[in-house]
Amino acid sequence: AFYNFGFHSPGIDPGSLTPRTMESKIVKGLFFAGEVLDVDGYTGGYNLQAAFSTGRAAGKYAAVGNM
Repeated sequence: AFYNFGFHSPGIDPGSLTPRTMESKIVKGLFFAGEVLDVDGYTGGYNLQAAFSTGRAAGKYAAVGNM
């Protein structure tokens, strides 16, 4: 069983995104969420919360065409 393990997660720099919408500051209309972001959290569901929250924001703004 795995009790502790490490991982490396290069990904999209959150600083290159608009936080409220998760839209790229470089490519308008391009949204990122979840595991593609360069963010890490402690084990115990913290990464899931980040994925759910960023996914909701990105989906909401992508769907309404708030570009």
